[in-house]
Amino acid sequence: MHSVHPVANGTRTDHPTPGLPFVNDGRLPLDNPDAIERTGRNQGEGLWGRTDRTRNGGWVAFTTEPKNPSFAWAVYHHPVHGRTVLLIHDRDLSDLHHAWMFEPGGFLYRHGGYWWNGERWHRPGQVLDKAFERYDPRPVDKQVTITAADLLKAPSNAQNAGIAKIASFTAPDAPVPNWSDHLALWAQHHASQPDARPLEDCVIDFHAPELETESWVDMTGLAKIAAVPMEDMPDLRYGGAKDLPEPQEGSGGQMRWSQPGRTGLGRELPPEERPRSSAVGYHRLRHHPARRPRGRSQPAPQTFP
Repeated sequence: MHSVHPVANGTRTDHPTPGLPFVNDGRLPLDNPDAIERTGRNQGEGLWGRTDRTRNGGWVAFTTEPKNPSFAWAVYHHPVHGRTVLLIHDRDLSDLHHAWMFEPGGFLYRHGGYWWNGERWHRPGQVLDKAFERYDPRPVDKQVTITAADLLKAPSNAQNAGIAKIASFTAPDAPVPNWSDHLALWAQHHASQPDARPLEDCVIDFHAPELETESWVDMTGLAKIAAVPMEDMPDLRYGGAKDLPEPQEGSGGQMRWSQPGRTGLGRELPPEERPRSSAVGYHRLRHHPARRPRGRSQPAPQTFP
């Protein structure tokens, strides 16, 4: 499942990611996906762009940021729930495109792979249905969605926050410490936008009993959940972290995982539970259609009326 870590929110996003700074996205033509794509596509060495329609009637658009090409803008326009505007590392563009276009329905990601499809929060993908080349959606129990309106009830001071400029932006090493102040400043900008979504509809995060950190497990606990001997677990000294599920917290030897989020780790649907017909067979495709072509011309972009 999804493992891209965004580095900032765009100022005109409807659904800010907690802990991330806000970067001025005023140059992005957010109502025109083709124009977003053209910002980077065929504009110079190392620049790229892409746009596609989503299955729910919305669209996604991506572009390398010409003024700071280590980063790329990613925009998800949902026909009901508005837009998500993220700044990501340019190297992650293909992976986020794949997540938004081909993984099962989610467009907001929190807490190491938990995802929201506009209706419910779901656990990270672990139980693989190879017949349909997808992970089974597993809704979170007793979930409570947290909106911007909820968080802005707490004291905050927008004067203690700021909006970063893309040309000089560098990715932070840690979450913004006074993020509530930055959210308050975002809310001021948001209110000035035409047809701004109500803050009650701007999704920030969620809470559920399984996210209580006291119940999370370390590598030893993860091995027990997966029924794998500790000596067979990936060795973190040799890059083994890439073979582990995305943690809910920490890195390296400090990684911890929620137990319900990892129940069923590595399990596939048994043959009797698989559909009888499948055009793609029982293997997991790693198809990334958005990857930059190497040594050949780029495929023609989709156009929007």
